[in-house]
Amino acid sequence: MPQVTFSYTGQLANAAGTPEETLDLAEGALLRAALDDLASRYDGRWREMIFDDGGNVRSTVLIVLDGEQATGDKNAISLDGVRTVMLMTPIAGG
Repeated sequence: MPQVTFSYTGQLANAAGTPEETLDLAEGALLRAALDDLASRYDGRWREMIFDDGGNVRSTVLIVLDGEQATGDKNAISLDGVRTVMLMTPIAGG
């Protein structure tokens, strides 16, 4: 079973209570399934930062896979061969 380390910045780390964790994932796992699993572990605030009202991964969430920004449909990203996933939400302020 592949292990993938998820790291979070800012408010996501606060909502999770940790800046990083490692999941055991099945071969062929999709990012979306891993995010659903993670969201079930935390309060609704974490889920609201990741998913929009339609249940899709927010377009504003930056996803970095093994140091490279993910592109395309965030709900269909495969984690095959991926070792690290960084999730970043927009930073407010000025």
